[in-house]
Amino acid sequence: MTMRNMRRFITAGLALLLLATAPVGFSQTKAKKPKESASARKAHEQILKAYGVYEDQALQDYVSEIGQRVAKMSELADAEWKFVVIDDDSINAFTTGCCYVYVHRGLLRNLNSESELASVLGHEVAHVTARHPQERTTRGVLATLAATAAAMYTGSGAVADLASLGASAWMQGYGRENELEADRLGLKYSTRAGYRPEAMTEVFEMFKQGERFERDRARAEGREPRIYHGLFSSHPTPDARAIQAAKMSANVVDSPPGGWLDNRDRYLQALDGMTYGSSRAQGIVRGNRLYHADLGITLAFPRAWTVDNQRDRLLAFTPNKDTVMQITLQEYPPTQGPREFLLSQLRGASLSGGEPITANGMEGYTVRTNSGSPLDRGAGPVRWIVLYRGKSAYIFAGASRASRGGIPESDGLFVSVAQTLRGLKPAEFPLAEPYRIRIRTATADTRLEDHAENVPVERFQKEELLLINGLYPNRTLRPGDRYKVVE
Repeated sequence: MTMRNMRRFITAGLALLLLATAPVGFSQTKAKKPKESASARKAHEQILKAYGVYEDQALQDYVSEIGQRVAKMSELADAEWKFVVIDDDSINAFTTGCCYVYVHRGLLRNLNSESELASVLGHEVAHVTARHPQERTTRGVLATLAATAAAMYTGSGAVADLASLGASAWMQGYGRENELEADRLGLKYSTRAGYRPEAMTEVFEMFKQGERFERDRARAEGREPRIYHGLFSSHPTPDARAIQAAKMSANVVDSPPGGWLDNRDRYLQALDGMTYGSSRAQGIVRGNRLYHADLGITLAFPRAWTVDNQRDRLLAFTPNKDTVMQITLQEYPPTQGPREFLLSQLRGASLSGGEPITANGMEGYTVRTNSGSPLDRGAGPVRWIVLYRGKSAYIFAGASRASRGGIPESDGLFVSVAQTLRGLKPAEFPLAEPYRIRIRTATADTRLEDHAENVPVERFQKEELLLINGLYPNRTLRPGDRYKVVE
């Protein structure tokens, strides 16, 4: 079972979502102080509900400090900018309009200097100063948040593909020229703030190496690579953007007094201790078992399944994506037993095979809906199970691509997984603590591969370390270099 969040299937290349909202025009005159839009404020509330704020105030303050510094160099210097690190492991950042900018902690993991962060934030600020159509952007973000929530109720194809495409389909419609223009504006803001102009080129080099890794990994796994610009071909490749960024940075000749800022050591120090992979709020997968300290529960899945720990649900599926489970959590009315509660959730559906169920002292109920599977255009059956624990109802939904007699092929497996739900034992609580980024200093004897076994992925652990340190595919550490490990 892999720790990687399913959204990371998009890979570093596909995760160019960070540059997705492109400007449509730009005025060189100083803009009036804009008002916070109602749509952006509404999106902000839903984004925080779906992802959650990453609970590290020092890191939040640090990112906000850099963002404010860059935004002060823009045409909207007097706006009330808000920069938020959200609790998500994807390589991503975005804006919904004036004046919210969101950075996924997964992107911070793959950057390697303050100047790189400044170039990314400068690009996002440019979306707002260029008066991008905010309503369209906000609708796209809200559609992204709803994509996975709809997975068990639609006939849109395999769940993994649905989640990946749902998270990125709203990027269509913003083409090559708009993206390149946004890059130019972002570079202007970050260099005005004193940051090294070559950093933007290095950000695109990071994406390029992410694409290279995805191609190498796909070749080893005998599949097609999942590459961003292969799907949305109107967008420029990381290579094209790296070339443009290199040309633009070469034309920046007036360095500030004291020289350009890079602040690599300060940036890495800010990352020391940051969560890697799933967070405590999402639950931690070790081996074939999920440990969730906040809920005080553990749950086992078949080995080799992929588990996507999201803020409000958990998705688990087979390597071939022909079997999928979704687990959600709700409070149940004190007057409703498990049967009444589950049937109320499935009101209007055609049901069969209902019966009581128990698991580790918990009472529950299970039933099948005769349709609703996301794996066969909604035609196939779905197994539903609810278990009461404390004041919470754990709701399981399972579907298989194949079924016989109106029963999912993996029907018995779904019930078995649900019955592994139990409370954490005292000795298990440490297993629910997340993996974290730690910063080390290289010596002449340091070998990055010596740290690979601690990276919580099934394969390519060394390559993952090379990527997050900007060393992929074969660069090495030098004595005195500061570098990231996972512990």
